[in-house]
Amino acid sequence: MLKLSKKVEYALIAMIYMSEKDEGELTTARELSRQFNIPSELLGKVLQHLARKGLIVSVQGVKGGYQLPRPLDKISLAEVITSVDGPIQLVNCVDHVDCDCEQFDFCNIRSPMEQVQSSLFQFLNQITLKDLQQHHWQYVGMPTTNAQPG
Repeated sequence: MLKLSKKVEYALIAMIYMSEKDEGELTTARELSRQFNIPSELLGKVLQHLARKGLIVSVQGVKGGYQLPRPLDKISLAEVITSVDGPIQLVNCVDHVDCDCEQFDFCNIRSPMEQVQSSLFQFLNQITLKDLQQHHWQYVGMPTTNAQPG
């Protein structure tokens, strides 16, 4: 099944929440944990990881917390996913590294899966966190709910 991990979900929740704060206002892990009922230990790890990857900024001290270094329209969904979970990979053989698949040498789906993975990455890279926040989908090729049957 293809789905986002909880860590990615928590990262998205946190980043969109941070964007709704006034400029310069920090968000704490405790605040996020309480607001969204997210386990604080896991959330803390996600926030630290996002900070190491530069997707959020950590401000140390008694009144410390986290904030976004850039606006949501400059952060793609693909960037968050790969920063939190690593490369988007539909099947193990696509990157050709450490593939122990017995069908690797004569597989008939590897090339098509590479194309699907590339298309999926391009699609996710077009979606910004601002799009998620505002529910904008049409311009990135998602079908609209107003489609009429043919």
